Amino acid sequence: MSIWFEQLVKFTTDSVGLERTFRLVQATVLILSHFALPFDLLLYVLTLSSASPPSASATRTILAVLNQRVGLARRYFRLFRFLESFHAAQKIFSRLSSSSSSSSSSSSGPRRPAWVQIEPWLDMSARTFNGLYFLLEASTTVDALGVPGLRAWTPERERAVAVEAQRFWLFALVCGLLYSLLEILNVLAYTPVPATGSGFGGGVGSGNPTEVEEKEKQEEEELSEKDKSADGDLRREQQRLRAIVKGRKEQRKLWRREVQGKISKLGRGALANALDTVIPGSGVGWLNVEPGTVALAMFVTTILTGMDVWERCGREVLAGK
Repeated sequence: MSIWFEQLVKFTTDSVGLERTFRLVQATVLILSHFALPFDLLLYVLTLSSASPPSASATRTILAVLNQRVGLARRYFRLFRFLESFHAAQKIFSRLSSSSSSSSSSSSGPRRPAWVQIEPWLDMSARTFNGLYFLLEASTTVDALGVPGLRAWTPERERAVAVEAQRFWLFALVCGLLYSLLEILNVLAYTPVPATGSGFGGGVGSGNPTEVEEKEKQEEEELSEKDKSADGDLRREQQRLRAIVKGRKEQRKLWRREVQGKISKLGRGALANALDTVIPGSGVGWLNVEPGTVALAMFVTTILTGMDVWERCGREVLAGK
């Protein structure tokens, strides 16, 4: 069995991956409903595949019902996610409390910029707002079932609670966006650069990679010049030095790969949060956007956030080998 297929099985059986799959289906349904060209293509396909295809109005009704049912199915996967969000926020707060008490007792050492200190508080705020969103949404699940005579809220109160949930989601997305942007700066500013000696990560400011590369290039040129007239022990010493230079280059490649991977993941999250703000922003009435724009934003962010789950499932498959 191929690793790709095992990763697919892991993704489609993972609760978050399955929720992302349903979200992609829902976004596709919304795109078909609100754009003329995809809707006409759907009607054409239905005409080819059925002897008595539904009319345009009946198809729109089917898509509306399908959107509602898929959205309800997604809510089951998020029913207790507020516990996860609150627990993550509590862990961050405990870590911040312990670090602040230890830093107050020992004030020695360089003081980092204010944005570095704000960053974890933004992460905690994002998770807290997410928890409030999930909690309010979970409180309206009974009403969303549509069972006659079974309600947790009155219709007016249920709509008000749903709007407040969207507001908290918007706050969470904004805090998450700011956190991702500051984390990108943090990675660029404070990720340890490989030291000029042996070993990885000799500390911050251990050498400018460009200057080190130029220095090593000069060393290689000098070694090649000496190599023409050297023999015996000197030649072996030159080979040893070349091996050291080669090892440093490999370390810098690993460092660049690590930094690029972190920035790519953080940038993907920042873009997803920025686009996702369209959904709750239009829900609370703060953004005036067309439903089709909301559907497109939902489609793109589903792919962006689903990539993180897909990569995690791939790592779990490889770890189980």
